[in-house]
Amino acid sequence: MEKYIEVERAQALILEDCRACLPLEKVDLLAALDRVLGEPVTAFTDLPMQDNSAMDGYGLRAAETKSATPENPLRMPVVAEVPAGTFWPGPLPVGTAVRIMTGAPLPPGVDAVIRREFVEEFEREIVLAEAVPVANDIRRAGEDIQKGELVLAAGVRLTPAAIGMLAAVGRPFVSVVRRPRVAVLATGDEIVDFHQSPEPGKIRNSNSFSLAALVRQAGAEPQIFPLTPDRPEAIRQALLAAVAVNDLVLTSGGVSMGDYDFLQEVIGALPQAEIRFWQVRMKPGKPLLYSRIGDKPVLGLPGNPVSTMVAFEQFARPLLRKMAGWPENRLFLSKARARLLEDLPSAGNRRHYIRGIRGPDADGKLTVKSTGAQGSGILSSMVRGDCLIVQPAGAAGIQAGSQVEIELLDY
Repeated sequence: MEKYIEVERAQALILEDCRACLPLEKVDLLAALDRVLGEPVTAFTDLPMQDNSAMDGYGLRAAETKSATPENPLRMPVVAEVPAGTFWPGPLPVGTAVRIMTGAPLPPGVDAVIRREFVEEFEREIVLAEAVPVANDIRRAGEDIQKGELVLAAGVRLTPAAIGMLAAVGRPFVSVVRRPRVAVLATGDEIVDFHQSPEPGKIRNSNSFSLAALVRQAGAEPQIFPLTPDRPEAIRQALLAAVAVNDLVLTSGGVSMGDYDFLQEVIGALPQAEIRFWQVRMKPGKPLLYSRIGDKPVLGLPGNPVSTMVAFEQFARPLLRKMAGWPENRLFLSKARARLLEDLPSAGNRRHYIRGIRGPDADGKLTVKSTGAQGSGILSSMVRGDCLIVQPAGAAGIQAGSQVEIELLDY
């Protein structure tokens, strides 16, 4: 077991144990949103499937409009109307036009469309004051996607635009990486269910719900387990039940050095378990425990609410993304540089993740300030914050006006 390690080392140990993403499953399109595609998708047909009008207007033969000028306008009879969703078989008589709507297939003989606002319209006739070029305002078959073309590669995350593309090429179901199943397990004699009125010395259980919300926001499926008291046997039974039906177990509390912090002792006594590290050089979130029970990872997060959430962002979210098939360069929170609006005291010998609020200055450049008091129990700092200011370990105080790194909490 490694102890009191750097953040990057802890992240590496966790991620290197996750050697492959979870199995694939076939789901309908809306259920695939934000999931990772498990297989390549190719087009069965051209998209669009046929030449069609890009605008509401009039379809005609471009060559027949060459003589049209403002001084000598051209009059053309309108012989038919082609709404979207219909097809007019034609053929188009010489010297005539058809009224056509956006998306309607081009009738035989039509090779250009002129928008209705560019002509004078009468009941069954239009007047053109200029020539219309060939292919004007026409969408060609296969202009977007051609038959047999790769539409989406395996490994891409399915955005709303990708979902629309899958529908457009006729794929009602797709294979995606299964969502990770995550057990959320809060321990401690001092916590009670959130709907109860706490007695003196007790607090409501917020960690289970903030963690479950983070898990769900990260695209995984949380399962909140009943509150577990500070008794080794109760913790052991809860852990074994959690790993039996989940891909990852997140616990909160019981990982520090108190007389009633039993998590490390309980896991260490399990024959199929291995503790990989304990304690990380970060603030908040130092008393973090990472272990495996069989082939299931267990992240023992600190009990203080802010510590729990910050540790989730640094360690659990990247792991969940890797399980879900995200690419290596998208596992961690997005980063940016911002101008600090206030002085920060020294971080000591641990990296400090300061809850921050970002915004633009008068010139539109990114700035950041802290949310205020930074105690690990001040949950409101996470509510107000939209980023984490990363203050390196060992750094002297940082002066206002300095450029600092921030991690974006863009949920």
